Amino acid sequence: MLLQLYQESNDSLRVLILQKIARVYEVNENNPVLAENYLLEAKRLAESIKSNYLRMEVYTSLGVLYRNISNYANALKFHNDALDLAKSIDDKHQQAKSLNNLGVVYRRLDNHAYASEYHLKALKLAEEIKDTFNISVACNSLGNIFSLNGRYDEALEYFQRALYLSQQTKNLLGQAMNFNNIGEVYEFKGDFIKAKDYYSKSLDINYQINSQKGIAINFNALGKIELYLGNPLKAQDYFTKALVIDKKLNDKKFIADSYINLARAQLRLNNERSAYENVFACLSIAKEIKSLIHFQQAYEVLSDYYQKQNEYSKALEYFKLSSSYKDSVLNEKNSRHISTIQTLYETEKKENEIKLLLQQQELKQREITRTKIQTYVLLIGLLLSGAMLLVIYFALRDKRRTAEKLARQLEEIELKNVLLEEKNQEIEQQKQEIEKNKDFIEQKNKNLEEAYNIIESYIQKITDSIRYAERIQESIQPPISFVKKQFSDTFIFSRPKDIVSGDFYWMLPKGNKVFFALADCTGHGVPGAFMSIIGIDLINQAVNQHMLYKTDDILSFIDDQLIKRLSKSKNEMILKDSMDIAVCVFDKETYLLEYTSALIPLFLQRNGDVQELKPDFVTLGAKLAGASSKNFTVKSIKLTPGDWLYLTSDGYFDQLGGDNHKKFMRSRFKEQLVLTSGMDGVSKCTHFEKTFLSWMKRNEQIDDVLLWGIKF
Repeated sequence: MLLQLYQESNDSLRVLILQKIARVYEVNENNPVLAENYLLEAKRLAESIKSNYLRMEVYTSLGVLYRNISNYANALKFHNDALDLAKSIDDKHQQAKSLNNLGVVYRRLDNHAYASEYHLKALKLAEEIKDTFNISVACNSLGNIFSLNGRYDEALEYFQRALYLSQQTKNLLGQAMNFNNIGEVYEFKGDFIKAKDYYSKSLDINYQINSQKGIAINFNALGKIELYLGNPLKAQDYFTKALVIDKKLNDKKFIADSYINLARAQLRLNNERSAYENVFACLSIAKEIKSLIHFQQAYEVLSDYYQKQNEYSKALEYFKLSSSYKDSVLNEKNSRHISTIQTLYETEKKENEIKLLLQQQELKQREITRTKIQTYVLLIGLLLSGAMLLVIYFALRDKRRTAEKLARQLEEIELKNVLLEEKNQEIEQQKQEIEKNKDFIEQKNKNLEEAYNIIESYIQKITDSIRYAERIQESIQPPISFVKKQFSDTFIFSRPKDIVSGDFYWMLPKGNKVFFALADCTGHGVPGAFMSIIGIDLINQAVNQHMLYKTDDILSFIDDQLIKRLSKSKNEMILKDSMDIAVCVFDKETYLLEYTSALIPLFLQRNGDVQELKPDFVTLGAKLAGASSKNFTVKSIKLTPGDWLYLTSDGYFDQLGGDNHKKFMRSRFKEQLVLTSGMDGVSKCTHFEKTFLSWMKRNEQIDDVLLWGIKF
C-alpha cells in the first residue's frame, strides 16, 4: 500500500489509502503512533481539497483511534467535528454514526447521563432513516448504560433488540457484543449459569471472526463468573490471558479491567503481594485516563486487602472511598436524567406516530373523495346508457326493464353513499379525538414539569429542616469525649435510617457512680427523633429532679410519664408510640453494675466469652389506660477490670441482607463480639460498621442502628 500511495496522484484516493494504512498500523501492527501520523496526513489532504465526505471519514477515524488509546479529549473533538460536517450537508447516516461515537466516549468517561442522551438521539435518527446498523449500536450502548445503573429489564430489552438486528443482518461482531452484554446483565442479576452460557456464545463467535479485543473481554467476563462460583485459580488463568491480549492492543481501559480482576483472584488465592501490585497498576492507569469506575473498583479491592491484613481502620477508609466513587458514577441525579431523556424520546416517538396517523387519515379522505367522483361518473354513465337504450329500443318492455335495473343500481349507489358518509364522520371524530389527546399530552407534560420543580423545592426545604434537627439531636446527647472521661475505653456506632434517629444514649456521672442508658423509640426519622427528645427529657427529670437512683424506679417514672403525655383521656387507647430502654448504674469503687432493661439486650464480654444479659419482656408507654402498672426488676452483676458491656437497639439484628436477604440475627452478632475481643474501641467500631455495611449491601436500611460498647 505504501508503493500505491507514492504512485497515486489523485488526492482523494490518497486520503483513502492513508486511512487504510493507518488502520493496518492500529489493528494489525498495534502501533497507534504511526496510525495517528498517517491519519493526520489524511486529514491535511482532505481539508486541502475541501471534501466534506473525506473530512468526515478522517475525523471519525481519528476519534476512534484517540478513544482506543484513552485520549478522550481529542476523541470528543473529532467526533464533534464529524457531527458538525454531517449536519452541514444533511448526511443523517453520518450524524447517527457520530452521535453513537460521542455516546461511547462519554460512557468510557463514566458520564452515563451524556452518553444516554447522545445514544437516544442516534437511535431516533437511525429509526427515522431505517439505519439498521446504527439502531443496533445505539440499542447496545443504551443497554450497557441501563445495566450499569441497575435497570436490568430495560437493559435486556435494548440488548435483545440489538441482537435481533445483528442476526438479521448477519453481523457476527454485533452478535458477539450482544451475547456478552446479555451475559453481563445476568451476572449483575446473580444468575451466573445463564451469564456463563451467554459469555461462552460470545467467545465462540469472537474466535470465529478472530476479534482479539472481544476474546479478551470474554476472558475477563468468564473469569469473574469462575470467581463468583468459587474457582479463583480458573479465574486467575482467564484474567492473565486477557491481560496479555489487552497489553498487545494497548487499550488502557481494558488493561485496567484485567489488572483489577487479576488482583481480585490473587487476593482470593492469598497471593496478597501480587494483588497489591496489580491494584496499583490499575490505579496508575485510572489516573491517566480519569476513569471513576476503576478508582471505585481499586479502592474496593484495597479495602478487602487491608481487611485480610487485620488493618480495619484502613479497610474502612478504602471502603468509604470506594462507596463515594460508586455514588459519583451511579447517583440518583444521573439516573433521573437518563430516565428524563428516555421519557422525552418515548414522548416524541408517540407524537411522530400521531402525525403519521393524521397523514394516513388525510390519504383516506382523499381516497373517499376520489371514490365519490368515480361513483358520480358511473351514475352519469348509467343514466346515459339508459337513455340510449330507451331511444334505441323505444319499447315499453325494454324501458321498464331498464328502469328497474337503473333503480336497483341507484339504491346500491345511495347505500354506498350513506356508508361513505358514515365512514367520513367516523374519521372526522377520530381526528378530533387525536387533536384532544395531543393537547392533553402537551398539558400533562407541562403539569409534570411544574409538579417536579415544586416537589424538588419542597424536598430540599424538608431535607434542610431535618439536617438542622439532626444537629439539635446530636447536641442533647453527651459527646464521645465526655463518655471517655468516665470509662477506660468506649465506642458508639450510630447509623440513623433517615438522618435523625429514634435511638438515643444518655449518661450522667454522680459521685462514684455513673448512670447511663440506651433506648430505642418507636419509629424512625422525625417521629422517632421527637420520641427520643421526650425520652432524654424524662430520664433527666427522673434522676436530677425526682432523685430516683434505683433503675426500676427510673423506668417506672418514664413509663407513667409516657402514658400521660401520649394519651388524651383515661378511657382512650394510648398511642402506639413506645420505648425500649436499658438503664444502668455502675459503682466505680465496688465495680458493681445494677441495671433494669425493657427489651434492650445487654451483652457482657469477658476474656473472649460472651454472655447475654436477658431484659424484662415489657415496653414503656404502650398499654390501655387504666391497666395495672408494669413490673420492672433490678439485676446486678459484679464486673472485673477489662470487661466489655454492649447495649444495642434491635436495628443491627433485624437488618436484611447477605446472600439470602435474611436478618443479621443475634447469634451472628455474638460471633462478631467474639471476633473483636482483642480490639480497642476504635477498631471495634470500625469492625461493626464494616460488617453492617457489607451485610446490608444494596438493600435498604430498615431501622435506626445504635450500638454502645463500654470497657470497665
